[in-house]
Amino acid sequence: MLDIRAVAYIAPVSEVDFAPVPLTVRLVNYADESGLVSAGFRIYNDSTGLLIYQSDIIPVELAKGATVDVSALTDFMPPAPADDTYFVIFDGSAANDLVPDGIVIHLGSMYFDVKPAPLGPIPAGHAVTHEDTGIDEVDVTDLSGLLADPQTPILHHLEHETGGSDEINVANLAGELADDQPPKAHGNPAHTSTFEDQANKGAAGGYCGLPDPLDTTRPLRADGTPGRTTGLYISCDFLQTSASTANTLCPPWFGSAVGSGGVTLTGTGSPSHPGIQSIRSSASGGDRGFIYRTADTSFLLGGTERTDLVLRPQFLAGTTIRFGFHDTATLADAVDGCYLEMAQVGGVDGTIVGKTASNSTRSTTGTSFLLVTNTWYRLRVVLDPTAARVDYYLYSEAGALLWTDNLTTNIPTAAGRETGHGVIATNSGTAGNIIADLDLIDLEINRALAR
Repeated sequence: MLDIRAVAYIAPVSEVDFAPVPLTVRLVNYADESGLVSAGFRIYNDSTGLLIYQSDIIPVELAKGATVDVSALTDFMPPAPADDTYFVIFDGSAANDLVPDGIVIHLGSMYFDVKPAPLGPIPAGHAVTHEDTGIDEVDVTDLSGLLADPQTPILHHLEHETGGSDEINVANLAGELADDQPPKAHGNPAHTSTFEDQANKGAAGGYCGLPDPLDTTRPLRADGTPGRTTGLYISCDFLQTSASTANTLCPPWFGSAVGSGGVTLTGTGSPSHPGIQSIRSSASGGDRGFIYRTADTSFLLGGTERTDLVLRPQFLAGTTIRFGFHDTATLADAVDGCYLEMAQVGGVDGTIVGKTASNSTRSTTGTSFLLVTNTWYRLRVVLDPTAARVDYYLYSEAGALLWTDNLTTNIPTAAGRETGHGVIATNSGTAGNIIADLDLIDLEINRALAR
């Protein structure tokens, strides 16, 4: 069966220059037999409906399954003036020996615009035609996407100001404004008893973040800064004068040797570390060292306790150091306490962890930190206001936080679980090494004590 069809206009395109316009159609033979095609093009003016052009093609033989593009014998030359619309129609027939009467080939009308030059599918040098007042000026209104060049916004700041149609509101935005913000007027009614309740204003406390001037437990200093509660605040800088003063160097802490260990009085101070005390082990071995401590039952922990130690480890292998609230004066672990411990963990010497102990039942932090020798650290143990949590901190000499963790179990707060405070360092070797240098020990209870 003969089956040859015109499937598409290849030319013209939808918009062409005011110049000769080629006309081309694509033919496809869908049959199993060849056929001879004879056809032509007709062009009409869309506004008048008048036929203004027609041209035949050179007859073409299409083999079975073939595709071929055929063109008019002459190009269409649009009449003046330019900028008009036309439509083209392709008509013809195909025949062969089996179908001598032939079949009709028809391709419906295709509309195209003729524009003044220079226009067309691949124009050259025509930027001005798309610019302001050009014959084909581009309008980006309602187009999506981003322009390549930055666009200068139309003057519209009034729309964003008070009363504007697009007024800016900073409510609920995160961050801080660049300019200082004046506080709203707020007299005494703003400072009610509810406002002064510590639970309603966080840790800052007091009027607008300052202590309540009527609270005698936290009086204001003369310069208006917060005073301390009537708690406990003591520290020691290890400014010893001779060997005979080592044991009573830092009251209320008293020093004593562990085994045949001791302290070295030749620790040389520095601008940041006045008064250095060096703890040494003994060549006789067997866990020798030194301890500075209070009495083992001096404290029943109640919350807000905080203690710091400035320490420089000097020898890690076989060394154990405990600092904080504890009641041990030997290598044995504490019965009661909340403290930091540097020892061998997982086969690695010099590893520091946080620990709690209540009647010899102990907890250890899930993380740790490996100390290095001849490096200053600040060790810190802090109990929260309810003594329900202990936080452990390790800082560099410059004050950078290196490690922190916490515990909430086995905190010794029950009656009978009293503990002491201090630092103990021992070593099990036989070389008689300097174990660690001490620079500062500090202890405070930052709550009002009824006394």
